[in-house]
Amino acid sequence: MSKDSGILSYFIKYGAKISVSKQTSLCNPKLSDSYIYYLTDGIASLTSLTKDGSEKDFLYFPAGHLLCFVPALMRYYRKIRNETPADNSLGLAQFGIDTKTDCVFYRINQQVFETLLDTDPVFLSYVMEAATRHYASLVLKFQDAQEECISVRLYKWLLEFSQPEGSCRAVPRGLTYADIAKYLGIHPVTVSKLASELKKKGIIRKEQGRILIINEAQLQEMI
Repeated sequence: MSKDSGILSYFIKYGAKISVSKQTSLCNPKLSDSYIYYLTDGIASLTSLTKDGSEKDFLYFPAGHLLCFVPALMRYYRKIRNETPADNSLGLAQFGIDTKTDCVFYRINQQVFETLLDTDPVFLSYVMEAATRHYASLVLKFQDAQEECISVRLYKWLLEFSQPEGSCRAVPRGLTYADIAKYLGIHPVTVSKLASELKKKGIIRKEQGRILIINEAQLQEMI
């Protein structure tokens, strides 16, 4: 059981389970009737549009993450302070949460979210921990981009965004080498070459469009 199973229990009790297809936008800070999501399967991304109109993925979220809660949390606290809920001084309207693969979520609405914040300090602690985790993940991604070699960054990605499946680990279906390269900020050919080396060493293989890690211990040793 993951360390976030506690907050998942709230979503199971007060929310609804939904399946969402790849490339679906979930979060718009301008909406007042937004939902808060807990991801149980798949990969989602913190995404924005650049000035030239292209999409940029800032942070991937594997299963076990609370998503779309920051705009709701800002509206909640601004309401407490009698400030305009629609105020967007932090520029969050430029960002959203998009699904990078087919995903499964539990979701609760804003009203339930605010009630839990008001009445349950444990729930509030989970939300604050989630915010801290997201911040730390962004910092670590930036640090790795500055200090780690390309191969190590790829190996870390494979371990972080794969899930146990039988005797191996599997990256969710739908993510390509090009997607991984875009996220890591490296050339797709580089990812393909590194992946080929891992295949030759018997560490990974591709099966039905998915990347499978079949020797996790050896991959860990290469980091």
